[in-house]
Amino acid sequence: MNETLSVAQCQTWLFNFSNTIIQISNDLDTLDAATGDGEHGSNLSTGSRAILKYLAGAPAETLGKFFEDIGMTIVNNVGGASGALYGTLFLRLGELSGNFAEVDLQTISTALSYARDGVVELGRVKTGDKTLLDALDPAVETLLESASTGVGLHTAISNARIAADRGRERTAIMVARKGRGSYQGERSIGHIDPGATSMAKLFESLEMALQP
Repeated sequence: MNETLSVAQCQTWLFNFSNTIIQISNDLDTLDAATGDGEHGSNLSTGSRAILKYLAGAPAETLGKFFEDIGMTIVNNVGGASGALYGTLFLRLGELSGNFAEVDLQTISTALSYARDGVVELGRVKTGDKTLLDALDPAVETLLESASTGVGLHTAISNARIAADRGRERTAIMVARKGRGSYQGERSIGHIDPGATSMAKLFESLEMALQP
């Protein structure tokens, strides 16, 4: 089984993610309406359509340039905090992916850790604040642990997807401490965070891209 992540697989990854976001856009908006402005799905779906347009053209042949292009596409097409945070995620991925056509688990784990740190710095968030970080952080930590213990790429990504989804589910018992949701205080308890939901879908889409 291939133990590297290729440009082609990353193209499939973002193709899967973009289509998924478009399909669940209304559901994400509904989640967001409970504590925010109800536009998370609509905003991300606009960026997703722009990504699909990019993928239909001539995507970059190196991972560094590919992730940079995806990041800039998101920044230029997605409004609000979502655009900045997702854009930063992919721009940082691009910084550490370089001129490679494929990367191993150690490299992609390190790159995602660096990308996670960028989200933390930009959003000034921490785990438990009821944001997309609550899905991203456990997924990244799981990948780093897998890389250090010799777990195979496919198993590592699958475990990261499970960790992201569990993180998403845990947001239901959290008090929102960032964004408009923070204005709700204790009333935000009982609602799953839309950002954590879309982030969990990002890792689910990556797992799908690695399927034979």
